[in-house]
Amino acid sequence: MGGTLINQNETAMTAKPNSKVKIIKRYQNRKLYDTQQSCYVTLDDIAKMIRSNEEVMVIDNKSKNDITAATLTQIIFESEKKASQYAPLFTLREIIQNGNGSISSYLAKLGAFPLDYMAKQVQAAADRISTDDVKQNLENRVASAASRYAGDNTVKAAAEKATVLPGGQQDDETPNLPISNNQALNN
Repeated sequence: MGGTLINQNETAMTAKPNSKVKIIKRYQNRKLYDTQQSCYVTLDDIAKMIRSNEEVMVIDNKSKNDITAATLTQIIFESEKKASQYAPLFTLREIIQNGNGSISSYLAKLGAFPLDYMAKQVQAAADRISTDDVKQNLENRVASAASRYAGDNTVKAAAEKATVLPGGQQDDETPNLPISNNQALNN
């Protein structure tokens, strides 16, 4: 029975978006938008979807990051605030003491996750950091080039176009370079 539970959890945790997954976009104003039904939804609506076994994925509209886990955690937190009976204090203290205040860390220490789940989470976090570093490096290179040639908008545009994008993407258009003062006078 325990193996079946782990396999079901593993499947649910590693689910990829597909046609059955309902995508909810979270906007900066914290509004949640159901892209299939084309309407705004609440945390209670998402909880009802989960209870009716719908696959739901919540995406931050600006960063495009998957924030489903944070949203479901928020739903649990809101439910706890409304509950007439809280978890026993010794359990809450134990979560803080042994899980550094994180329910996820506490449950992982109890073995509630599949064996490779935490390793996958650590790798995913490392991948996000790596991608953010590449993006920041690219932005710094463009800003540096632009500041060196701030007086000449043509050089600034050329520097932006000449920058290689992450993933090997590159703009196919050849930038127009400025004509030096000596060449302009000779013509």
